[in-house]
Amino acid sequence: MKIGIIGSGPSGLYLSIFLKIKHPESEVVVFEKESKLSKKLYATGNGHCNLLNKNLTKDKYNHPDFMASILEKYGYPFLEGVLKSLGIELTANGDYVYPLSESAPSYALYLKKLAEKVGVTFVTETRVLDYKAEEKEIEVKTDKKSFIFDKLIIATGGKSDPKLGSDGSFYEILKKHGYSIVEPIPGLTPLTLDDKDIKPLAGVRHKANVKAFLGKEKIFDENGEVLYKNDGISGIVIFNAESAIYRHKNPKDIELVVDLFPEWSFEELMNRLAHDEALNSKFYLDSYLVEPLQKHILSRSKGNDALCIATSMKNLRYSVKDHYGFDYSQVTIGGLSLNEVDENLSSIKEKGVYLIGELLDVDGDCGGYNLTWSLLSAIIVFKSL
Repeated sequence: MKIGIIGSGPSGLYLSIFLKIKHPESEVVVFEKESKLSKKLYATGNGHCNLLNKNLTKDKYNHPDFMASILEKYGYPFLEGVLKSLGIELTANGDYVYPLSESAPSYALYLKKLAEKVGVTFVTETRVLDYKAEEKEIEVKTDKKSFIFDKLIIATGGKSDPKLGSDGSFYEILKKHGYSIVEPIPGLTPLTLDDKDIKPLAGVRHKANVKAFLGKEKIFDENGEVLYKNDGISGIVIFNAESAIYRHKNPKDIELVVDLFPEWSFEELMNRLAHDEALNSKFYLDSYLVEPLQKHILSRSKGNDALCIATSMKNLRYSVKDHYGFDYSQVTIGGLSLNEVDENLSSIKEKGVYLIGELLDVDGDCGGYNLTWSLLSAIIVFKSL
């Protein structure tokens, strides 16, 4: 059997290894338009490669109903076992699971060497221009020559971070083949804000609770560290908020509500402020906030008493303007409609064609969920071939 895989991202790389181990007599060829394999994998997890999350639940994804049966069948213990069967040692920081090296470049290199060891063939610096699926064979046309396969797996990723190779160009090829594409939108990226008073806060970090409202409907509620920017706000909790917001198509009137001290009730914070002000009225806020954030709070407060300051600290409101775009996003919201594949991620239109990974309209929160989907989708196809 001859198997072609378009894309050397994590889903394609995982699947190439699984298939070659299962079918050592088969020819497995991976096409990559870049000179370097898995460029995006090198940057994941802030360079540490957050592979999995122990809290692997369906509600961490945009299609929880679709993910429910998959996660029931292939939960965290199963995925951990799969990686360990490949000789991959793991370490955890809370629920976040990393390779023992905690190095994305080392992990990417390990997968490359493992793929080469088991006999996977890589064709780099070669762009796939199109393919033709016939009854008995599939022709893959590249900018150099054509190849014939029995099975074809398309693992070309989405549009996020195009400098790392994900430019979304294969969506156009799939459209020519009659596939439905859900409009790609940047996911897990900072947000720009309409508020003009945040520029002095650039570089300030603070742990907080962040809620997002679409009109009056609360669509997001999570704790985490926020990072202010010249024109917006960032941090993992903001990345997750951004994805929650833009999973709603064309969202308008989005408001963020930031509580700088979610660990305390309003009454407790107010009492602490009143107590500390009585002790050190001129500098008591220094024990709560860095100076730029103090000024921000006071400028938004209706007064300087404990009631007003506590209200401001627990109820900072910002109007969302937009997201930062694909150049800054970690994952693509949207992609190939799930209606185009069956339970094995096999095309319902073209025999012998499978579609996996970020190419599909599946995206998860920060914390290893998207790399988990890369692994899951590879396993699903592997089990069916």
